[in-house]
Amino acid sequence: MSRSITIECVRKTFRRSAHGNGLTVFEGIDLHIPAGQLVALVGPSGCGKSTLLNMIAGLDTPTAGAIRFGDGRSRAVPELSVVFQQPRLIDWLRVEENISIAFDRVREVSREEPDPATREATTHDLLAKVGLLGHRRSYPQFLSGGQKQRVAIARAFAVHPDVLLLDEPFSALDELTARKLRELLQEMWVGEEERRPTGVLVTHNMLEAAFLCDRIYVIGRQSGGIVATIDVDVPRPRNPDDPALFEVHRAIMQALE
Repeated sequence: MSRSITIECVRKTFRRSAHGNGLTVFEGIDLHIPAGQLVALVGPSGCGKSTLLNMIAGLDTPTAGAIRFGDGRSRAVPELSVVFQQPRLIDWLRVEENISIAFDRVREVSREEPDPATREATTHDLLAKVGLLGHRRSYPQFLSGGQKQRVAIARAFAVHPDVLLLDEPFSALDELTARKLRELLQEMWVGEEERRPTGVLVTHNMLEAAFLCDRIYVIGRQSGGIVATIDVDVPRPRNPDDPALFEVHRAIMQALE
């Protein structure tokens, strides 16, 4: 089940040295992401988009403020998947094993053994969708960078996480492959509402943000915080060539100027 994400007055400062002043990336970030929505964080390089994503993922901690999941009363960590800019695969596992290993995390959380037939069928289906069925028995060292990223994306999609975090997931891919994978990602927000994860996408591709997301948060330059919030009122499934999405793109660019 998806979980809402609440970010309360978050500040992040990196210490430059033991005695020097710190570098504040942002301060006073406040936002609420409703359960089951996919939102984008966009802004200039160095504004703190990936830093904020890492804090949501638990890979970094705020200097001040808090990040809460759901109503904040439960201490349980949500089932969470992350796709980074650089693919993070396990070198000694074959491609199909790098995808199906996602089910092991489900077993750890639910303490239930995933159905072997479902595990195999899901892995096979995703390999076909990302165009890597012929490489299912290959090891990562024999794949190109783009192929590795497709494996990482397929692994994130293998199970339905509560929270899905994406840090420039398609930036290393050719546009044709990226377009196919965006459409695959969109499917996660087209089906039953209770199965939709809560998602956060970091991207420099404004049309990508418009095509995929329910809401877009524009972050200003260093310490600028959220300077604009843009809702994407276009029903899914969306057509990437829909003129309405280009209007959203223009709104984002105006906010960034």
